[in-house]
Amino acid sequence: MHAHPTSKIRRALTAVSLTALCAASAALTTVVVRPSTTAPAAAIAVDSSTFAPPSQALESAAPPPAAAPPLAAPPALVSAVGSCVQVPILVYHYIRINTNPADHLGYELSVTPNEFREQMDWLRQAGGHPITFAQLFDALRGAHALPSRPVLLTFDDGYDNFATVAAPDLAHEGFVATAYVVSGFIGRPYYMSAAQVRQVASMGMVIGAHTVHHLRLTALPPQAAAIEIKASKLALEQLLGRPVSDFAYPYGSWSPALAAMVAQDGFNDATTLDYGATQCLAQAFSMRRIRVTGDDTVWSFAAKAGVAAPPVNWVDAQLRAFLSSAPSAPYTRAR
Repeated sequence: MHAHPTSKIRRALTAVSLTALCAASAALTTVVVRPSTTAPAAAIAVDSSTFAPPSQALESAAPPPAAAPPLAAPPALVSAVGSCVQVPILVYHYIRINTNPADHLGYELSVTPNEFREQMDWLRQAGGHPITFAQLFDALRGAHALPSRPVLLTFDDGYDNFATVAAPDLAHEGFVATAYVVSGFIGRPYYMSAAQVRQVASMGMVIGAHTVHHLRLTALPPQAAAIEIKASKLALEQLLGRPVSDFAYPYGSWSPALAAMVAQDGFNDATTLDYGATQCLAQAFSMRRIRVTGDDTVWSFAAKAGVAAPPVNWVDAQLRAFLSSAPSAPYTRAR
């Protein structure tokens, strides 16, 4: 079961200061200038830097807070100067209410429909601009500039609630997202059907590949891993009648050899679950992401998405709405 909203508000207000969140936002919207000295073949190079796990994301907000621009102002453009740029890639799994208190992993991977709508509503109000991987790499190659506060929204595994809940909400906001589909799971219970995959693609959502059977590729013999990668691309392209260019490693498990396979099979990029928001042309096949979990409030979501935290008047309105629906008896979350 999910926490009652009132408990989430208390936890967010005591655990995370708005100043730290604004600082994290300022850090995420800063372009990293890094002259490119890498040959094109280095697009699958390994980045050996060590990054903090997601649980340490908020504590790392060290820069002083910067004044956020007025939300009503027209979006400025962010140029991808050099080979890297700061663009958070957020990863979701389920958009649902997890009714099994014993399913701890399911809880962590589940964002309720109401929480998701609140996050997307604030992302729009804060001037966030969801983009596609094609837009990101066009900018990294100097073809055009990115909008201010760019962010990528990704959804792993191809669950049916992406089609029934997330995609309609995203379309309502005018947002685009990438859904990584496990081709062998299409039509299974709790996963999108073939018709739903085509439907969300027709709504403007990007379909990416997530292998055939969602196996940990690093644990497979190279030939079996190659089949999982290639066959998923072919199956989705046959279903959609269009190229499938984006790939995500199941469990975020990857290696330089796997990255080479993905590149050779005609994908343009691949994402991991390595934590971070710095996206580089030289790491096109080992891109970092930031997970959105069932514990996230709209404040921690704003920090992860690289946008300003909600202002006081917005917070007050949410508190009043939550408190007006609070039960009279004390509420305890079961996990």
